[in-house]
Amino acid sequence: LQGTWRSNQDATVAAAFQHDPQWTNAPPEKVERFRDMFGRMTVTYAKGTTTSDYRGEVHTFPYRVLASGSNYVVIRSEAPLDQDRDVRIRFVDGDTAYWIDTGPVGNGLEERFDRVKK
Repeated sequence: LQGTWRSNQDATVAAAFQHDPQWTNAPPEKVERFRDMFGRMTVTYAKGTTTSDYRGEVHTFPYRVLASGSNYVVIRSEAPLDQDRDVRIRFVDGDTAYWIDTGPVGNGLEERFDRVKK
């Protein structure tokens, strides 16, 4: 988990369309507004802290690992949207990407993040 990750706009939007086929009938301007929300965030995990940068707005919060396995980790973060909930991060493509539940505001949507190479 440690390192820097960037939101993958194309994969996230494609997954949203697959999860909720109503997006295929949405007006183009609504789809574009939705699409524009993704691909703009980087998240850096260090030991015990996570730092997010969304369009230049940077926030750092503590987190702790609750559980982990060969392809997942469950964390508890003190970020406002994640407080009091366990956040499951599911790794894919080895350790080059992960999917994360967007939480209560995402209605079951997952966002993909790709590891930023050094």
